[in-house]
Parts: sequence; structure tokens; C-alpha cells
Amino acid sequence: MAFDRDSWTPNKKQASFLAIPTSIKEAFIGGSNGFGKSDVLLVYGLIHKWHENPRFKQVFMRRTFPELKNEIVPRSREIYKKFGASFNKTDMIWTFPRLDQYGSGAINSGAMIFFGHCEDESDVYKYDSMEINLFTPDELTSYTEFIYLYIGLTRVRTSDPLLPAIIRAAGTPGGVGHTFVKKRFVDPYPNGNVILQGKSGLKRIYIHATLADNPHIDPDYKQSLEALPEAEKRAKLYGDWNAFQGQVFDEFRDKHYPDEPENAIHTIAPFDIPAWWPRIVIGDWGMRAMTYVAFLAISPSKRLYLYRELIYQNQKVADWAPEVKIFIDKEKPKMVKFCQSTGQDHGNEHTIQEQISSALDHQVELSKNQPGSRVAGKMLIHEYLRWKPKPLPPVESISYNEERAQWIFRNRGLVEFKQYMASFNPPEPETNIPKLQIFRCDESTHTGHENCCPVMIDTIKSCSYDKKRIEDVAEFSGDDPYDVLRYSVDSAEAYFLEAEQEFIKVQAQEALVAKLNDTNDWTGFYRNMRKIESEGSVYKPVRRYH
Repeated sequence: MAFDRDSWTPNKKQASFLAIPTSIKEAFIGGSNGFGKSDVLLVYGLIHKWHENPRFKQVFMRRTFPELKNEIVPRSREIYKKFGASFNKTDMIWTFPRLDQYGSGAINSGAMIFFGHCEDESDVYKYDSMEINLFTPDELTSYTEFIYLYIGLTRVRTSDPLLPAIIRAAGTPGGVGHTFVKKRFVDPYPNGNVILQGKSGLKRIYIHATLADNPHIDPDYKQSLEALPEAEKRAKLYGDWNAFQGQVFDEFRDKHYPDEPENAIHTIAPFDIPAWWPRIVIGDWGMRAMTYVAFLAISPSKRLYLYRELIYQNQKVADWAPEVKIFIDKEKPKMVKFCQSTGQDHGNEHTIQEQISSALDHQVELSKNQPGSRVAGKMLIHEYLRWKPKPLPPVESISYNEERAQWIFRNRGLVEFKQYMASFNPPEPETNIPKLQIFRCDESTHTGHENCCPVMIDTIKSCSYDKKRIEDVAEFSGDDPYDVLRYSVDSAEAYFLEAEQEFIKVQAQEALVAKLNDTNDWTGFYRNMRKIESEGSVYKPVRRYH
């Protein structure tokens, strides 16, 4: 809502946000679309009359310059001109008159409100010389955590006891910063209004606001949001941070919605994985960044299950490898693979790959990092997340020909004969979609489990498109699990191609288990299992490390 007849009246949630004492360093108001977030950030300093202090500086920020130019500048003209402020188009600065300047005609030299943008993380250094009293990043979820923390914690300060040094932010679910915003402000108390205190002693608070809190909203806009699919509607209309669909992987579902089929779910409760299912371990190494190690199992139906994640930060290989080795020795994965960067020569006697291989006592393969592999990996993840079945091809209207069938059998062999016979079968619907499912933590108690992967779930939902490489996922702080997911689906595909013989064996074992459940014939089970084990050696695509 802009100024109407020279007045502006906040709604209840905006009023609560404006009333937060300056002793609370960080405050975030967020939720659905349409609750009036930009307006409350624009007037924040005016409501508290800080603009009357000539030393006051506010930085109102959007991620990109076009957002400021097209959305914020026009709206600010309706507000700031009423207070005698003048606008510098070149520097994007509103300057207010000093109290002794009103009506004097002098050039404004008082309080300043800067309209800034920070599209790349390197842009933060443009603010190094500033003393910011009020930092108001709009659409906070569009920023990386580094941008927010660097400016908010290093530049927000005051040398005037009459002026604050605070952050007042606003945003909605979605975007590259969704995960860090949700974790920092929303997760502790999703309904908000509770003061949190960080390790450094700084206080922060979250105010939950939705479109329903804005009495001036256009009814047609609300109706358009209600027409959205259930998952997207919950995020945009109700401000449900758990319903958010990633900008890139909008097919990802961590909860089931009533208007979607039962298989439209990618997170499941942990279950006991059969010991004979092939397993792979994929990792992304980092010292200052995150070391993320994923454990995955492959079912006979070629579905990939991510069942365990191990995360280490600021730890050497010798510190985290022993824990990983315990699981590897126990579960004997068919493949252990790490990012290609571990094979680079950093001038040490041994590469990181060699150090990891030695510490795990297992041969470590390297991921592929060829031109185009990032985009190819993203497309493969889409395929693994797909839960909508592909359209069934029409059955060819070719009549069965007995003579042709016998000719194919005699001259082409049994394989082509079976293919010919199968061509008359009706197409079978897909039963193994989605091809990727992830173990989730216990929702009822909000507690973890040895086998659950909350970090991967949050990372998938945080992926957004790169503005320059439009087909690629934008890199962001904490995106290591996404890289691991790319390596994982690529490794699974390679394993499917190379290990058909082992899958035949696994499927036979699975059938024996199903029969055992029906008959409880343990003697027959062990006899048939020994027969399967004795039918030749099973091809292993990766050699064990020694």
C-alpha cells in the first residue's frame, strides 16, 4: 500500500514489525505474497523519524538493478517526495533536508537512503567504506547467505547513540537463499514472534505475515493465487516455508498433496535396506567449504535411495575419514567416488584423492567434469525426480504373422524372436517413478535418525537458475550436496549399464525373499540362494582399493 491522501496506516503485522526494539539486531518479516513487505521497509526509517538526523544512512537493497529501477524507485517517489527528499538517479540515493533547511531552498544534505543491489557476491565489497544504520534487504531469499552476513554483520554499525545499527529484512519462500533464511529465522519458531539469541549474543526475531494480513489487497490477486497447484499455493498464498518448490526442481516434493498421485513424493521414512542391494558412496570434498558424503542404495527396480549423509566442515581428511570408513567396511559399497578436484596436484606428496583412498582403504574414483556435465547432470536429476508417467506409445496395428515369427526364430535367434513377440504386448505403465527417494527425519518428533538426509532435501529446494548460464543451476554457498547428487545419478546410470548381470542376481534374490515371506520355507530359501551365488562370478565395475 502506498501513501493515500498523505497518510500511511500499517496493517497489524507491519505494525508489529515496526515496533520491534532496536536492541534486536535482526528482524525478518516473511511469508506469502502480497502482505506489503516492500512498503514497510521503505517507511521504516521515516516512522521512527531517523530521517531527521542528518547522519542517518539506510541501504534498501534488491538483488538486481532492474528490480530497483522497475519496482522500488517508482514506489519510493510516492513516499519520499512528501518529506522534501531529492533523488539522484545516477547514484540511486534519496537525500533528505536537514531540519534547518526546510523552505530555505538549500541543497539537501541530510539523511540518506541508498538503493543498492548485490547481484554477485563480489559486489559486497562496494559497501566496505559505509556505516549503515538501517539495512533493509528486500526479497531476502534471493540473496546468498554470504551477501547477507557480510553486509549485515560488518557494515551495519553506528557512531551516533541516537541512531540504530539494525537489520530489517523481508521476503517470501523460494530462491537461492531459501534454506539459510528458513534455518536462521523460521525453523526455530515457524509462527514467529519469539526472540532468538545467537552464539554471539545478537538477537533476532521472525514475524510471519500472509496475504490475509493485508486488508487492502486486490481480491482478484488472491483468487489467482488460489488457482495455483496445491504445493505452490501453500507457499505463495499461505507462506508455507515447507511447501516451497525449488525454482529449478519444481517437481520435487517433500510432502504429499491431495491433488497429486500417491507416487508424487521424494522423501520417505527410513526402512531396512536389504543387504544385497548394491550401494554406492559419493562425496564432495572441501576444507573451508563442506565435505559432504552420501550413501545410496539401488533397488532391483533401479530406484535410487539416498539413505545417509555425513557432513564435515573445517576438518582434515584424517579427521572425518575414520567415521566414513566404519560404514564402508560394514556395507561394502560397489563404488566410492569423490569430486574431480580431489585428484588435482596441490604441490603435496599425495593428492587429496590418494589421501582419501588410503584413509578409507578403498579405491576412490573421480567424478566426471567435462564441458556441459553440469547441465547434463541437472537434466538427469530432473529425470530421477520425475513422478509424472510418460505418455504410453500407441500400440502398432500390425497383425501377428506366424510365418514371420518362425522365420525370425530360425534365422535371427531367440532374442529377436522374443522382441517380436513382445511388440504385440500392450505398453506397461511406469511403476518405479520417481527414480530417486530420500530418507527423511521423523516429522512427528522433529528428531534426526542415523539414516536421514535433511541437508540434501533443503539443498534441492534451494536451487535456482544461473542468470548468465540460463540452463545451469546457480552456484551458492552450501551447494555441495547438489554436486554430490549430480555425481550420484550419473554414477547410478553408469552402474546400470555395466552391472546388468548383478541386477539379474539381485532380482532373483528379491524374488526368493518374497517367496520366503509367503512360504516360510527356510530350507528351500538357503538352497536356492546358494544356487544363485554359485552361478558364476558377478561382474564388479569398480576394483577394491588395496
